Amino acid sequence: MLKNILIIGGTSGLGLELAKIYDALGHTVFITGRKDPNIHNLHFFKLSIDQNNQNLVTQIDELIRNIDKINTLIYVAGYYQEGKIDQLNDKEILEMINTGLTAPAILIQRLKNNPGKPLKVMFVTSSSQYTPRELEPIYTAVKSGLGMLGASLSLDQSIGKVLVVAPSGMKTPFWNDSHNTSGYLNPTWVAEQIVELSSGPFKYRYAKILRDPERVEIVETKQ
Repeated sequence: MLKNILIIGGTSGLGLELAKIYDALGHTVFITGRKDPNIHNLHFFKLSIDQNNQNLVTQIDELIRNIDKINTLIYVAGYYQEGKIDQLNDKEILEMINTGLTAPAILIQRLKNNPGKPLKVMFVTSSSQYTPRELEPIYTAVKSGLGMLGASLSLDQSIGKVLVVAPSGMKTPFWNDSHNTSGYLNPTWVAEQIVELSSGPFKYRYAKILRDPERVEIVETKQ
């Protein structure tokens, strides 16, 4: 069955790789981000998330008004943030929380009963979901929160399948120049694993995508 798929953070990196795969499979794919990658068949909508909650809600409502129905929401948006809690300013903290948790929560609230229901949800977190790090206090918090949001949503019988995937570092523009990404995962390969993990009958699935060596570890599946 062909579906309407909305990928938040689908204009680069892993999100774009997922968009290309689903487009090749014949699905209608909508992507959001700050800049249009201008790829044939991918329907772009600008979504710029910052510390302003009201602006975020306004953008999300405008986005949903422009898309008739969504069968699958894939949330991949994110960026790296480093710094001890007292080294981060208010703007940096609020922007990370909005990107990693507020935006997906508002989107699910709006889309849960849209014409494309039951809504299938796919959240991409990271290894920071389960690995505490001194220099990533807010980043690890929102990744953990996003994972728990997915697990909790899976208990809602009016929501369709929920997949939470936590990949290790990938070779994408996500990282700044100070990071050596030579041993990181190939985002195309990661996207292929996510598509495979999302298939088949289940209500909830949580998986880690690891490196050294590259492998997929399914932590939990509920029918």
